[in-house]
Amino acid sequence: MAIPAQITLPIQDYFALYEEAYAKSLHSKDAILKPLIQHVRQSSGKQMRPILVLLCARLCGDITQNTLHAAIALELLHVASLIHDDVVDESDKRRGYDSVRAKFNNKIAVLGGDFILSSALSQAASTESAAIVKVIASLGKQLSEGELLQLETINENHSNEKKYFDIISQKTAALFAACARLGVTSSTNTDIETEQKIVSIGELIGICFQLKDDIFDYEPSNKIGKPTGIDLAEGKLTLPLIHVIETSNDADKQRIKEAFKNKEISYLQDLAHQKGGIQYATEKLHELQEKALSILNEFPESPARTAIKAYIEYVADRKY
Repeated sequence: MAIPAQITLPIQDYFALYEEAYAKSLHSKDAILKPLIQHVRQSSGKQMRPILVLLCARLCGDITQNTLHAAIALELLHVASLIHDDVVDESDKRRGYDSVRAKFNNKIAVLGGDFILSSALSQAASTESAAIVKVIASLGKQLSEGELLQLETINENHSNEKKYFDIISQKTAALFAACARLGVTSSTNTDIETEQKIVSIGELIGICFQLKDDIFDYEPSNKIGKPTGIDLAEGKLTLPLIHVIETSNDADKQRIKEAFKNKEISYLQDLAHQKGGIQYATEKLHELQEKALSILNEFPESPARTAIKAYIEYVADRKY
């Protein structure tokens, strides 16, 4: 499901500049890093996060050179964190491709992630803006803390709805909130009230994005077009199954616990559908989507507002 053209229309020329500059930012003559970088480029996603940076800048003013640097810095930090996360989680797949650790090895993945992280810091420094550097640095800390919180939850073999949303707030929600903040901070026309509203929209988008991804994990792979059940296999409890557990009796909870321990993925996927877990997560997603749209409607009508509305709808309605 490609990103609708309506989303990138107000930033079309700037997005082309971003893509060119992003490609240049990932460059090394090192014989080991070159194939790793090529693999990262080939397996890159839809660039949802930098698109949001540009749209948020356009919503409150003009896109600047610093907006481009900030968008690149954020995407590089995101890529580096995914490479490192896959090492921690021992994941072999990322976006339907071999993960960096699977294609190369853990040592190269860690060092390659470090190189990309350093490139992110270089882009942030290029802005000569303490505010932008602070956003990138704070995001890096939050992503690390979020991953540690998730690891702690896996080791405890227990989660609940509060812990689930705490993890999201430190990871995906923090990432999209940073996109929004960087857009505002790098733009030519900002005030505190505008920044707070746009950051709230970004945070809500991030939660919706993660909820949708987690719902996908309970669908058959042939329906989504990429491997599913990965979080379940890695011992990650997400909202659909958490809701089923929290609304089950003791006997059913014990059966679910055994299935989770034994990695009975198909059984758990079916259970989330049958016992209302998917419906509950979907309702929560749409509730947060409406909240984001409500805040967005406080802004004057503009091409950027229309594009962000389409962006929010795409996040909630995408098929993969």
